[in-house]
Formats: sequence, C-alpha cells, structure tokens
Amino acid sequence: MTGLAAQAASFLAGLSSLFPGLADLAGTLDAAGLRSPDTIGTVGAVSAAALAAGFTQGFAGFGSTVIALPLLVAVLGLRVAVPLGCLMALAINVALVGRMLGHVRRGPLAVLLLTSLPGMAVGGRLLSVAPEAWLEGLLGTMVLAFTLFAARSASGRGSAPAQGEGEGAAPPAGGPAPAQDAVRGRAPFRHAATVAVGLVSGALGAAVGINGPPVVAWAMRQGWGRHALKATLAGYFLLAGVGIVGAQGLHGEITGRVLLLFCVGLPALAAGLYGGHLCFGRLDEATFRKVLLGLFAVSGAGLLWRAAGLG
Repeated sequence: MTGLAAQAASFLAGLSSLFPGLADLAGTLDAAGLRSPDTIGTVGAVSAAALAAGFTQGFAGFGSTVIALPLLVAVLGLRVAVPLGCLMALAINVALVGRMLGHVRRGPLAVLLLTSLPGMAVGGRLLSVAPEAWLEGLLGTMVLAFTLFAARSASGRGSAPAQGEGEGAAPPAGGPAPAQDAVRGRAPFRHAATVAVGLVSGALGAAVGINGPPVVAWAMRQGWGRHALKATLAGYFLLAGVGIVGAQGLHGEITGRVLLLFCVGLPALAAGLYGGHLCFGRLDEATFRKVLLGLFAVSGAGLLWRAAGLG
C-alpha cells in the first residue's frame, strides 16, 4: 500500500509540472479526507448537472454543455464551471465518436483543428484573466445564439440537431442532405472562412465551454452526406475538447477541485447518457426539444442578467 501511495504521489508530481493547476490536488485531497470534496449541496448540484447533460445528449443528441453550464456557473462560479463542463463534454464525446470513425473527413478536420489551436490558447488565457462578468455575458450570449441556431434548424428542416457535441450544437438529423443544399447555391466555406471558424471556435471553447455553432455552420456548408457530417463534427469536438482541456490545464484552470468534482459527477453523467438512449423513441421527442430550447433561452437570459449586475 505504501508503494502504491508513493507511485501515486510521483504521478501527481509529474502532472503538476505539466499543468500548474494540479499542484493543489494533494491539498484538496488532504482537506477532503475520505469524505466528499465539497458540501453535500454542491455535490448534489454537480451530479444533477451531469445527469441532465448526459440525458440531454443521450435523448436529444445535442446541448449537453448548454444545459449543464448555467447550473454549474450558478453553484461553482465560472472559473470552476467552465473547465468542469469541458471535461464532461470530453467524456461524452469519447463515448460517442468510436461508432463513426469510418465516415470522418480527415483532411478538412485536420485543417479546422490546426486553425483552432491558436484560438484555444487565447481562450484559455481569457478564462484566466478576463473579468468573470464579461465571461458570463459571453457565455449567456453563446447559449442564446445556440438556442436560436437550434430552433431555426429544427423549424427549417423539420428536425432538431443530431448527435455531435462539444460544445454545443450539432447538425439536423433529418431533412434534405447537405449535398442538396450545395446544389441550391450554398457554396462550401473557403480557406479564409475555415481559418476564422477555427480561431473563433477554439477561443470560445476554451473561454466559455461552448464552441459548437460556428463549427456546425461551417460543416453544413461543405456539401457532405449525413454520416460524414455527423462523424466529422464528432471527431472535431472530441479532439478539440482534448485541446481545450489542455489549454485550460496549462493556464492553471484544471485544478484539483475541478478533477474531484468531475469524478463525483461521472457516474451521473454515464447514467444520464444511458437513460437518454433508453428513452429515445419512447417519449414525445418534439415536446422534449421545445422544453429544452425554452430552458436554454431562460438560462442564457439569466446569465446575461447576472453579468449585467442585475441578478
């Protein structure tokens, strides 16, 4: 047992040299002892947010981060909530992406990821130094933008977004294939637009945890079929999630408290995903999506209210 403890301590020391925020992990564990890392209320709120995120993604196929982050921000504050939400999104994408690897468009995915990296560095820095009210306002704006994007996709194509998460949004599962849109005059985004999308998406993902809308808009203009669209987005959100979490870690945002809370919420996240998959096709999906979009709109407005100092 002593040898195992020594190995664990050595492992943590190595991680701490890469991610400065992990230096407080040992102190957090000492303070917690064998008990919960936070109060029962905080642990309950984190578990509830994780359960809602997993169920939303498993059932509706989109919006796990958008539904979880407002609750996490209200309980934990933005600088803990954003990296925690990003870890949850990364775990969800690991569970989703394995089934779709054969359809990924690797060339465009590589270009988008490479252009996202500088944005991730900027976003990670913003999360460290920007006033929290500004970041809450940006998060609220992104939640409302995603809500409008998802509502417009659902009404315009007869279906809500399909699976593919990260950061917030995914493409419609039904309606005409993207290739048909290209025929109607929607030319694919060119290289300059791809660079801009990558930079903006990377910065938003690292700073506020929601990077979906610009990437989904970009992907839907490429003229791909449904399977390639879903697979490439899922691959982007998974790999971008790794980069976002890495950028946050390098700026000291992946702290011991964040990791402990992630571990606390992981069982609820898995249960939510499983429950959402079980309920898919058995409940009124259209009504659920309308309720979900309503919750998104209320939570986004609430974040803007708080950011303005009115809440």
